[in-house]
This record gives sequence, C-alpha cells and structure tokens, in this order.
Amino acid sequence: MQKHAEIIKPRFESVLKHLEEAFGDNALGQWESADGGYFISFDTQEGLAKKVVALAGQAGGKLTPAGATFPYGKDPRDRNLRLAPTFPSLDEIERAMAVFCVSVELASAGKT
Repeated sequence: MQKHAEIIKPRFESVLKHLEEAFGDNALGQWESADGGYFISFDTQEGLAKKVVALAGQAGGKLTPAGATFPYGKDPRDRNLRLAPTFPSLDEIERAMAVFCVSVELASAGKT
C-alpha cells in the first residue's frame, strides 16, 4: 500500500493544486477530497456540471459523467463532478486540469 500511495499521492496533489489556484479565491467551484479516497468531488455552480463535461470534451478532455455520484447518475442540481486522478500519468493530469479549470471558468461565465 505504501508503494501505491507513493504513486497516486502526487496525482492528487496536482489536482488539488490546480483547484486551489483556479477556484480558491472565488465561488466558481468547491471541492472535497477524503483522505484515502480515490476521487475528488467537485461542485460547480448550480446547473453547470453537464456543460463543464461538454466543454472539456470539446477540448479533448474526458471526464466522468456529471452526476456520477448520484443514484442513476441524476444530480438534481447538475453541479457535481467526480475527478479520478489515479489512472492518468502526472503529465496527463497537468494537461487535463488545465482543460478542466478553463471549462469550469467558461461554463461559469454567464452565471456570475
């Protein structure tokens, strides 16, 4: 388990660094990462999760479907996204998080 932790810890740290830099001082999103978990739960502003997934997809990013943490994948507020940084390489995560953060910012542009 120690070896596994050494592999995935930098990946989670990268995601959290990007989230803090992009959204730590604004209301565009909030996140939660449980110690020992495999996912980071990110909430957009209400009604934007599906739009963020679509925008990221248009830029070549692949995200878990919006609302995946809800029964039947239906988030009544369309705001929850699950980020799973365990599989991609650290370099892929760096690129993916740049796409993700811009996608959240673009989706939020008309809401703020």
